[in-house]
Amino acid sequence: MTLDSPFYQFYEAFPPAVREYLQTMPKAGGMLSAEHCLAVTVSLKISAEDLMQRLLPMAKLYSAPTISDFQVGAVAKARMSDNAGGIALFLGANIEFPAQALTQTIHAEQSAIINAWLQGATQIDGIAVTVAPCGCCRQFLYELEGSQSLKVILPNQIGGKTMQHNLSDLLPAAFGPHELGSATGLMASAAQPADLSLKLSSNDPFVLEAMAAAKQSYAPYSQNFAGCAITTGDGKMYAGRYAENAAFNPSLSALHTAIISMTMDQPGAENIISRAVLVERPTAISQRAVCELLLRTVAPDVKLEYFEAV
Repeated sequence: MTLDSPFYQFYEAFPPAVREYLQTMPKAGGMLSAEHCLAVTVSLKISAEDLMQRLLPMAKLYSAPTISDFQVGAVAKARMSDNAGGIALFLGANIEFPAQALTQTIHAEQSAIINAWLQGATQIDGIAVTVAPCGCCRQFLYELEGSQSLKVILPNQIGGKTMQHNLSDLLPAAFGPHELGSATGLMASAAQPADLSLKLSSNDPFVLEAMAAAKQSYAPYSQNFAGCAITTGDGKMYAGRYAENAAFNPSLSALHTAIISMTMDQPGAENIISRAVLVERPTAISQRAVCELLLRTVAPDVKLEYFEAV
């Protein structure tokens, strides 16, 4: 890491005793583990919420605002399945796609939540954002299991104050999973993997990775379980899962979430995709067309490999 790196400059704002913990985050896909989070908060004598705010400038470094040139960062506070007593922090940032409709944009809040979900988080307790969440993101957050008690932290508001809100206060009279008959939300601990099998069998590890992601996807309204696996020129592979929303529009395709995983693992890199596989169980809807459309923008020379599941 060079001295002029924005990440290096960010670390320099912290005491040497905690830098080694913060420096693990880019190598961990923008995650500060529960163990490291505890070590930093104890060393600095601050709360997890205070640390979330101090990490927001780092989250913004992952932003790819190729259309708006407006960076947004988010930090999610999450409980992990392997550490019931501790919490981890996950970074997220807005990702935009040139030549695509604005509806394809990934918001920072979506990025942080999906980053946590893909890395094993089981519940989101709070999220800090550099700017107030838009209506779409408030709706996306409302899909989460336990969203009624989720805290939204907004630093540097009027008078330089930090504001903390219950999501329910920011989204009154909300429409969510229960209105469409779903008993649980995204990240529900009771959720079971979908019972899927490939229509045409394959031993390709890449296809099987996409299949495994499809089984873990969240599609309570359409049952269109879908998973995507992408690989970059340096041989790294990233898997994404479809994440549905009761309001439909804030839903994220499996390719969108795979791109989040890739972006959070290699911030600022060219991330040239060399292969992409989509596995889905088509129902009244399909992810295939939207994934092909997005792939033509981010990797125009790569053809989406499609496998149907039953």
